[in-house]
Amino acid sequence: MSYQSSVRERLARRIAGEIALSEHPGQTMRVWRERFRLPQIILAQHIGISPSVISDYESGRRKSPGTSTIRRFVISLLNLDERNGGQIVSAFGRLMDVSLVDLNIVLAMSDFTSPITIKEFCTLLKCSVKTGQKHLDREIYGYTLVDVERAVKELNSDAFLKLFGATTERCLLFTNVNTGRAPLIAIKSQEFKPSLVILHGISEVDLLALELSEQMKIPLAISKTGSVESLIRELRGIEP
Repeated sequence: MSYQSSVRERLARRIAGEIALSEHPGQTMRVWRERFRLPQIILAQHIGISPSVISDYESGRRKSPGTSTIRRFVISLLNLDERNGGQIVSAFGRLMDVSLVDLNIVLAMSDFTSPITIKEFCTLLKCSVKTGQKHLDREIYGYTLVDVERAVKELNSDAFLKLFGATTERCLLFTNVNTGRAPLIAIKSQEFKPSLVILHGISEVDLLALELSEQMKIPLAISKTGSVESLIRELRGIEP
């Protein structure tokens, strides 16, 4: 079996398993469809069903999909991505192959069962948004809280990818920040980028960090939550 076939099989099992085991399988189907950046109508056409069927599953109006439906759904995601160049499958392959990040670097991490907008996420964490206000309606699917000093010093490019968990459509929060410059420079050098960056433990952001966030079209916000422990509790209280 080729490496690409192995990645495809592992990813197929992961997607199918998450849908089958989810308390809200339709929402999980939506998360994966959007991760593959596929409109309902394109996916429905490939599966051979009406777009309204996809919509009914995702909204919960239709009962949980059976094994056959899940199988056709997963195969269609992978086939359509292959037709479009295979970028999504390749990206997930790289994510799955990277060894686990040192727990002293990743302080908290979660992938949501349903998305939340950047605006809602920042409001829940009482963050002050500094750049990217026009992108606040974008949705994210999770977060990773990172000790920036250790991350910048110890992570190579492949290990940095592991910070994204299941998807790059997430918030990276950096604590132990001095100016905000280091994490933004690190992100700019990476192939994959987060949808939102939050800096914790800082009052004024370096001008270069602000400029880089604008260039990359990544909203940048500041969390003024007192301690890292308090921030972790606030993050764990978020359940879209």
